Amino acid sequence: MQAQESFSILLVDDDSTVIRILSRILRGYAPVRFATSGRIALKLARDSVPDLVLLDVDMPELSGFEVCKQFKSDPALAQVPIIFITSHESTQLETLGLQLGAVDFISKPPHAALVLARVCTYQRLKMLSDTLRGGVKMDFLTGAVTRHQLENALTQEWLRVQRSATPLAVLVADIDGFTAYNAEFGEDKGDDCLRGVADALRSAAHRPTDLLARYAGGKFALLLPETDAQGAITVAQRAIDAVDALQIVHAASTGSRHLTLSVGAGCRGTLGTRIGNANADCSATMPLMGSVPDDLMANAEHALSSAKSAGGHQARLVDLAAFGNPQAASSPN
Repeated sequence: MQAQESFSILLVDDDSTVIRILSRILRGYAPVRFATSGRIALKLARDSVPDLVLLDVDMPELSGFEVCKQFKSDPALAQVPIIFITSHESTQLETLGLQLGAVDFISKPPHAALVLARVCTYQRLKMLSDTLRGGVKMDFLTGAVTRHQLENALTQEWLRVQRSATPLAVLVADIDGFTAYNAEFGEDKGDDCLRGVADALRSAAHRPTDLLARYAGGKFALLLPETDAQGAITVAQRAIDAVDALQIVHAASTGSRHLTLSVGAGCRGTLGTRIGNANADCSATMPLMGSVPDDLMANAEHALSSAKSAGGHQARLVDLAAFGNPQAASSPN
């Protein structure tokens, strides 16, 4: 059996024989640390939080119950599952242990199959818990990360570019008339539409460092590290073209009979060049340093608003210095 490196066990017992038996049972299954007293156990746990504690009930100085109380009163340790090890067979003792927050009991002398069954159960529960915690970082419908995760990533990238002086861009893309599309075709078709647009945006921004987020409703955001104004507009146009290529029928779309996309870009970095083409109204000025990453996102939203006001189905870019001045922020071709 191979060790489960992502799952660690703290074994606490003042009886060295029990420690040897349990260590032998668990050898090769998971990394095991051991402590011969409650105080040592608490120190080890605070130094590195275990995934599971096997805890002797009867110990000098601090009993297992007292150690359990301290675990449950410490916010950093309160969620760690504790299995008591005891030679007593008492309903009252087990009831007290469960009331204190323990999850299970193992009798002495420990039986290998039973110990492994117990440990495997809590290892699977940890995996499930980790999966669920990871799930809240993702929009299950589209596979994009959540807006909160985008904001965290933007903050980290902002700190990095402050040190490295590299460019950074954010795009906010909105499906034109998505509310009307939902009303016309129903939520199931709306969900299909969102999944299709998300895939189209991934095809437009396909570097490993690019990050797609579900922003709100029919709106998405793309974080583009090391991307200047020219690159931001290039990706924005690719996104518009990729959504066009889906040919999703939508009578309420701007200037066409199929679903379209509007994109706003905010950029911090190098000199941008005005760019135009048949399908998009794209403009760029010289992005300058802003004070906080929120400025970058606010500029992208302002650029999106400008694109929508101009009729949609196009992209616009706003530099950090121009935010708050709509006339300076963007200029149509």
